[in-house]
Amino acid sequence: MTLFAGCAQFPELDRTITPELEAAPYPDIVPIAPLLAQATAGRIDPVQTEAELSGRAAQLEARAGRVSSNSTDTTTAARVARLRARAERLRQQRITSDERERLAQTPAL
Repeated sequence: MTLFAGCAQFPELDRTITPELEAAPYPDIVPIAPLLAQATAGRIDPVQTEAELSGRAAQLEARAGRVSSNSTDTTTAARVARLRARAERLRQQRITSDERERLAQTPAL
């Protein structure tokens, strides 16, 4: 096996870096803790997201109830129907347990 590895052709790597890159200064070394904190700050919290969506749906449902109890004209009825439809769409967007688990395991980019 070692004999076969010695016969392999390797690409020419010595001159793949341009002279500008060779003359460039080394990057600054920075502490990793702030970088890690910044990476985790952008994560989506599935529990918080679900709570926000549920809260918005409840607010829309309450608003629809207030609007429908004040008036019975067709414009108001259409508005109530739209509010109830928006509330239902928000409920449908709830995060499933599989999605919540996937989001918890996926690192932030």
